[in-house]
Amino acid sequence: MVKTKVYAGISLIVLLGVALMLYVYRGLDDVAGHLARLEEVDAPFSIAAIEMEKNAGEYALGVLRYVAYPLPEIREETENDSVDFLKYHATYMRLSTSERGRELGRHLAADFQELTTVGRALMDKRDAVDITFQRVAGYLEDIDDVIDHQMEPAAPDLEPIRSQTLAATANMEAEAAEIGFWLAAFIRRPTALARQRLQEKVVELEEALAGYRSLKLEPELRNLGDTVAAHLVKVKDGIDELLAGEDAIGEMLKDVVRLQTHIDDVSDEQVEPLAAKGLTERQEQADRTAVRVLKTLRYALPLYALVALSVGALLILVFLRPLGRLARGTRAIGEGNLDYRIPERGKDEFGDVARQFNRMVERLQESTVSKGLLEDSERKLRHTVAELRQEIAERQLSEQARDKLQAELRRSEAMAAMGSLVAGVAHEVRNPLFGITSTLDAMEANAATGAAANRYRPVLRREVNRLNKLMTDLLEYGRPPSNGFSNIRLSRIIGEAVHVCGPSAAAAGVTIDNRTVDCKSTLALVRGRLVQVFVNLIENAIQHAPRGSEIIVEAREVTGREGKPWMACCVKDSGPGLASDTLANVFVPFFTRRRNGTGLGLAIVQRIVDEHKGVVEAGNRPEGGAILSVYLPLEPDLSSSSAEAHAAPPMDAGD
Repeated sequence: MVKTKVYAGISLIVLLGVALMLYVYRGLDDVAGHLARLEEVDAPFSIAAIEMEKNAGEYALGVLRYVAYPLPEIREETENDSVDFLKYHATYMRLSTSERGRELGRHLAADFQELTTVGRALMDKRDAVDITFQRVAGYLEDIDDVIDHQMEPAAPDLEPIRSQTLAATANMEAEAAEIGFWLAAFIRRPTALARQRLQEKVVELEEALAGYRSLKLEPELRNLGDTVAAHLVKVKDGIDELLAGEDAIGEMLKDVVRLQTHIDDVSDEQVEPLAAKGLTERQEQADRTAVRVLKTLRYALPLYALVALSVGALLILVFLRPLGRLARGTRAIGEGNLDYRIPERGKDEFGDVARQFNRMVERLQESTVSKGLLEDSERKLRHTVAELRQEIAERQLSEQARDKLQAELRRSEAMAAMGSLVAGVAHEVRNPLFGITSTLDAMEANAATGAAANRYRPVLRREVNRLNKLMTDLLEYGRPPSNGFSNIRLSRIIGEAVHVCGPSAAAAGVTIDNRTVDCKSTLALVRGRLVQVFVNLIENAIQHAPRGSEIIVEAREVTGREGKPWMACCVKDSGPGLASDTLANVFVPFFTRRRNGTGLGLAIVQRIVDEHKGVVEAGNRPEGGAILSVYLPLEPDLSSSSAEAHAAPPMDAGD
């Protein structure tokens, strides 16, 4: 009976839940179908439409840029834009579901084909104009060469014909130079003024040549004049070709702008609205289905909860009342009342339990505790104790295995970090070793000259010192965490670091403003390690601070996200600040922007701060310069993991 009631109640709840879940599943499946269609068709279709317009615009812009700056990489970019347009056009045509959309796609393809045809012709014309410019410039150089190396040396010795000849050749040379000047100006910026000046200068060169020819010259000089005249004809033809080319470029530029504007208008006014309509319809269908499911759930869930609670309450009553009677009976028997009997109601399982309980109590009254029963109880107790001991031993072995695995993981991580360090060391050590090797080779080659050796020794000393500094930083970076924590006033640590950095600051021409003298906060620190942190931070600021500026060191208490107190220590400089790519890698080992830096100073800072369960951050000041902030907990939990310690640093404590 009880089993039947339980099965019936559970079956009712399960059936209602399954029916509700099937309805929700069907609704969500419809929403997923709409969204899948949106993701696989409508969204890519809309993206393809936008990308076609974008690539067409970029192609036209690339053509215009090539006309202004005819560089091979610009032309290559235009070809890439053309390939991208065709790729997105193929996607657009494949995903288009309407005849209107396909018609617009074919129209855009035809317009872009015309645009690329005009664009390539325009860039070819630009190349041809440049070639013509080089050819005309070569003719002008030929004229200048004839004047300088043939006409002037061959000038007559007698006056005044010599002066007249030299004046005429100088006039021709000056006019040729003017043509070269205005030719370059026209190529750089083909204005109407440059065109007019170029044509005028050609006429003036012809007049200067005519003046030269009008002189009473020897046959050799007349032949040289004919040579200049032949070059001048080529110059005139080249300039005419150049001017015609620039006119053609201007017309083709108008075609490029017209075609790009037309493509942009068609995309904005017809293609993109069509694509957006598909996105909107699919989204609206998904929204309507989701709203319908949610509206149904708004009533179905409370109804299901009510039915489940009612069935659950009935089942609880079925169980609780007999169990309560059984509990009262066991308490009475436990208190020694062997006359207590449980009322035997019904013919279900609980009724059978009550009858069995009463018979057990009757037998208990009729008999006494036997020795065999006691021995059996003792045997069961020993077996239970043995099982408990075995379970405890297995749990201890499991914990030992877990500790061993954690130790292996830490060693693996350490080995991985050491591998990264070795790679960095190999890279950094190779450069100074190459300098030392090259210097030694030079010393051996000049062993007979003592002065050369004296000149090379400082180089060797500098490179050896650099290697020594690198190894010192590596040892400091790889130094294992220390457990020698003691309570020390933070102002003493910072004051010691400022004192150590004093000579470096004086040599760099900067001053250090220590504003932590009145700080009374005491923290659990490793003194030597934390002094190293602030020495590295202050030296980093000295290296980037301009001469005559000031480095500010501050410390103040702040409150973390979880309400815990932290000490925020900031080192500020007035240098150029940190670039965005530098900010992302400033604490990475071996990353440095300085020529002779090792890239380990700030990495060491981060490692030591991590040992103190703190956080170090880098940023830029609004007024200019960099700021490096160290956050140290005033109440550290040295047994917690680093990730837990980093969970609550104050984010608004910076400058």
